[in-house]
Amino acid sequence: MTGTATTAPGAPQAQGQTGRPARRLAAIWVPDWPVVAAIRAGLAGPGVPVMVADARRIKAASAAARSHGVRPGMKRRGAGELCPGGVTVPADPTRDAREFDQVATLVHGLVPGVELLRPGLLLCPAVGASRYHGGDHQLAEHLLEQVAEQTGAEAWVGVADGVLAAILAARENRVVEPGGSPAFLEPRPLRDLSLALRGTAHEADLSVLLELLARLGVRTLGDLAGLPLRSLTERFGQVGIWAWRLVQARDVPTATAHQPAPQFTAVLEADEPITRVDQAAFAARSLAEQLHARLAAHGYGYDRLRVAAATEAGEQLERTWRLEGVDAAGVVDRVRWQLEGWLTGRSGLLPSGGLTRLELQAEEVHPAGQGGIRLWGNQGHAQARAVRGAERVHTMLGRQGVYQPVIQGGRDPRSRVRLVQWGDQPAPLRPPDQPWPGSLPDPAPAVIPAAPVPVTVADAAGQPVSVSATLELSGKPARVGQAAVSGWAGPWPVVEQWWGPQAKRRVYLQVQVDQPVRQLLLCCEAGDWAVEGVYE
Repeated sequence: MTGTATTAPGAPQAQGQTGRPARRLAAIWVPDWPVVAAIRAGLAGPGVPVMVADARRIKAASAAARSHGVRPGMKRRGAGELCPGGVTVPADPTRDAREFDQVATLVHGLVPGVELLRPGLLLCPAVGASRYHGGDHQLAEHLLEQVAEQTGAEAWVGVADGVLAAILAARENRVVEPGGSPAFLEPRPLRDLSLALRGTAHEADLSVLLELLARLGVRTLGDLAGLPLRSLTERFGQVGIWAWRLVQARDVPTATAHQPAPQFTAVLEADEPITRVDQAAFAARSLAEQLHARLAAHGYGYDRLRVAAATEAGEQLERTWRLEGVDAAGVVDRVRWQLEGWLTGRSGLLPSGGLTRLELQAEEVHPAGQGGIRLWGNQGHAQARAVRGAERVHTMLGRQGVYQPVIQGGRDPRSRVRLVQWGDQPAPLRPPDQPWPGSLPDPAPAVIPAAPVPVTVADAAGQPVSVSATLELSGKPARVGQAAVSGWAGPWPVVEQWWGPQAKRRVYLQVQVDQPVRQLLLCCEAGDWAVEGVYE
């Protein structure tokens, strides 16, 4: 840990005109958490520049991306020009919160009373923990080591009096001595106030407060601390009170207490190794009924189920299922299918011996009322049967055997469909509801070949139709292969990533041929024509 901020020996802690005295807090901050969460979720590799963005602007960037000049708040197009080799991941607050829960649960086990401010930043009381570990510096070192070892996240820790001081101390990886927080905050710029109110109900009002204070000549947190509380309250209401308490190192309720999800597990230790499918089916029903009864007794539901097994040879088998819209009977079926796939080897994980231990664990546990049946939007019987069939095939063929299509943004039919392994979150990589200049008009082709089919396109004189440097056709298409063209529309030139080495220049053409009578989508790239889609 680096330097500390102190006051004169024996100086009392600040006692404001309102609010409770400041608590001694430890703040754990993981820089660029949206980037870390995307990497942990497998959406990007750790060694490449990563940018997390919404539809228009960059929300977070990795250190490698920042070395190219990318900064949060930039437009996506400008960031792409600065860092053409980077990976852009769609922003997902749910993903950020889900991945950060592992860090919060770990810290909760080390220091009870964890409070979450937002994904990537949490607080915990420091007085008792510091006394146990021998001091604030020792506590900070212990938290850093445990978070790094258990989660792999590189966290920064700060210890200080009050929420704002602890947050700012964490951003410098330092400990502020007791009573030194007001002096530590005094020279800080006023904009640092937003670090504590971000994500709270007062965030929207904060910009108005900061703008007016700047016009009045208030530049630092110390200037704000010297203003009368009554004047701030009359002009800005509750947000003025919160701001004054923060800069005075007062205690403010900006965080939400973290409650780890309860663990519900059903375990079967087999007297004799399970080698037959009928034995596995009986065990699956018994375990699933135990798990459901335990959850129902506590009033909880769950969205994911982890199925784990151990063999007599010491092998460990594991698979996780998503359970949106699945009833208790469906859970039993999925467990039975999974065990059947393991025992028969059709899942690609044939064990060398019988199963000696079975375990079912509920994940993403929530109060039962949050997962009730909706009035609209539930699966119909036909769709439910299709889902059950796909899941059974997925169990038999393994993780690489079944995929589901997900519509996403793109300019051509092939890039507008993403294949996601069955059971994974069916999330698009690019937002489908945003404008895509140059994209092909609807409707999309009904059939897209696995690979483009090469064809020849000629004009009425029998000369090949080519595309100029300005993406224009050399003549009107008259024949595609041996079939005559009875109508055509286009062309649509598409230029992508023109600023980098992976630039693509293509021309699309819709044609109607007579033998057989159908419409084709043709694409010309690098002078060669190919069939990209068929309209039925």
